[in-house]
Amino acid sequence: MLRDLERTPVLSQDGVVLSPKVQRDIRRLAAKLAPAAETLEERWQRRLSTVFSGKPDAPRQRALSAINPGACAAELAEGRLDAFFEHVEYHARRLAKLDVAPAQVLASVSEYQRVLSPAIKRWFPGQAAAYEYALDHLYFGIKLTLNNAYYQVRDAEATAFFDVLQDQLETLRVKDLLRRVLETLTRTFRAHGGAILLLDESTSQVAVKASKGMSRSLVRSFDAKLGDGFAGVIAASGEPQIIVDAKNDERIASKKIRDEFYSVWGVPLTVRGKTTGVVALGFSYEYHCLPREMKLFEAIAERCALAIEKAQLMEELRLREERIRQLGEHMMKVEEEERRRISRELHDEVGQALLVVRLYLEMIEGMLEKEKKPARTKLQDTREVVETTIVEMRRLISALSPNVLQELGLPASIRQFVKNLSRTFPGRVRMRMSNVEELPDGPKIMMYRLVQECFTNAVKHSNARNVSVELTRRNGLVRMRMQDDGVGFSVAEASQKRESFGVAGMRERVELLGGKIDIASAPGKGTKVSIAIPV
Repeated sequence: MLRDLERTPVLSQDGVVLSPKVQRDIRRLAAKLAPAAETLEERWQRRLSTVFSGKPDAPRQRALSAINPGACAAELAEGRLDAFFEHVEYHARRLAKLDVAPAQVLASVSEYQRVLSPAIKRWFPGQAAAYEYALDHLYFGIKLTLNNAYYQVRDAEATAFFDVLQDQLETLRVKDLLRRVLETLTRTFRAHGGAILLLDESTSQVAVKASKGMSRSLVRSFDAKLGDGFAGVIAASGEPQIIVDAKNDERIASKKIRDEFYSVWGVPLTVRGKTTGVVALGFSYEYHCLPREMKLFEAIAERCALAIEKAQLMEELRLREERIRQLGEHMMKVEEEERRRISRELHDEVGQALLVVRLYLEMIEGMLEKEKKPARTKLQDTREVVETTIVEMRRLISALSPNVLQELGLPASIRQFVKNLSRTFPGRVRMRMSNVEELPDGPKIMMYRLVQECFTNAVKHSNARNVSVELTRRNGLVRMRMQDDGVGFSVAEASQKRESFGVAGMRERVELLGGKIDIASAPGKGTKVSIAIPV
């Protein structure tokens, strides 16, 4: 449909200036033309069949007749050229909206000029050439006006399409898109009010989702069941409705609509042959929808329907992503609670039991006689195993749920973690942390777990000798940069593995908080991890 609106060629854009002599000759010519205009009009109408392959319909014929000099001979005779060209421009715009091709308009103008030429020779014997010259200049002005009028109509069409496309590209929410598209439609067609209604298939109801220039009670008057009322009939049939006289048309059942608008237009919103809604425009005066206006209205509605579908899909996707994010956050909270529970149970149950075992071992060791050296040695060995187990259990408790994370914050927790790690990691660790003391629980816990994972990988898997970590907060982001000089690995292969907190797990958790993660590594090249999470 858009291609149909762009197919018509433009007329000449050259300018014209009428000299005082030419203007004087036009006035004299028009004075002769006025009494003969009706006769010349009849001759011209008989010649129109050669231009249109038959007689044009009444609206087109009236508009074509209106741009002939004979239609405004009185104004021309009075020298009112501005009024004449305004008259021509108005009807030229109407011809453009009636979808009359410019070539046909030019042919019609030329036919009238041919009808007028013999009359000029009779009216001005011996001076016909001068008046023909003046008439040529007048017709050049007519053609220029035609060109401007057609250009204005096409420019308005192109602007409307551009605005709708821009609305589609710039607007993500359905509500905002409907409002902006409706503003474009009412502005393009100079409507006094309008509404976009969407079909709810579950209730078979079309309801207004966006309106302009209408009261609340009037808006409710457009809501309808499928097949009922103005909008309901359009939605059910999939066909446009143009009501020129709403006050006396039985298709408008609502008194509020009849009282508010004189003319009402409506077209369906259709996507792949399926009606999804209705666009309605209201006018406070009688307004006939001309063919090209109908093409434009339907084309914009078609584009609007596609844009609405896209916006709805995007909105559904955003809602699903938000639900997934909320579920992920909930799972993280549940996981942290489970970690705390296990940590408490280890401390309260297993930890206390081990302490009692150690105490009993010490008591037994003291009770044994000195000469029972082999038994004492075994007891000492057993006590050392228990001591080691207690230390390791405390480390696990701290890793599961570090109390210092809640009490003193992220920097202290990381320092404690690195200190504990140094017992088994002989390499060098460099840390720099800035402005990360006060963080929300989500990013704080996430960063702690990420530091844990990265350090563990560096120590246990990469055989790194040097590890550096930098933690900063700036411009609404908390960033972590971690680097080691270990053996490295293939990021692509690691990303395919679905360990609970491997590369893929790290990426998922970071993205869950709306963050970004970049992992750069290769065999023999060490590893760099960069993470940014909004706070």
